[in-house]
Amino acid sequence: MRDITLCHPRLQKLAVQLVESANRQNLKIKIGETFRTVAEQDALYAQGRTKPGSIVTNAKGSSYSSQHQWGIAFDFYRNDGKGAYNESGDFFGRVGQIAKSIGLGWGGDWTS
Repeated sequence: MRDITLCHPRLQKLAVQLVESANRQNLKIKIGETFRTVAEQDALYAQGRTKPGSIVTNAKGSSYSSQHQWGIAFDFYRNDGKGAYNESGDFFGRVGQIAKSIGLGWGGDWTS
């Protein structure tokens, strides 16, 4: 889902702040994945395991170990016409630094 209103109210405000702060630095982003149900998380977990595609998560839906399932996480994507996940120019790292500066965690720092 891409509905930020399904997330914690504090996170909703920080998401808006991140989009605005990134935009001021000419880093155009949009909010992607937000809250996920058990079924949605299980489908992502199956990807690259029992379904085609690359592994994208280590969190099973039934374990509730994804922060998305608690409404305390969102993903973002690049929205400048250069490809949603194009990393050129350290795009995501730069946005991640902005995220950290406003009090968000940054998945790019995770080791697994």
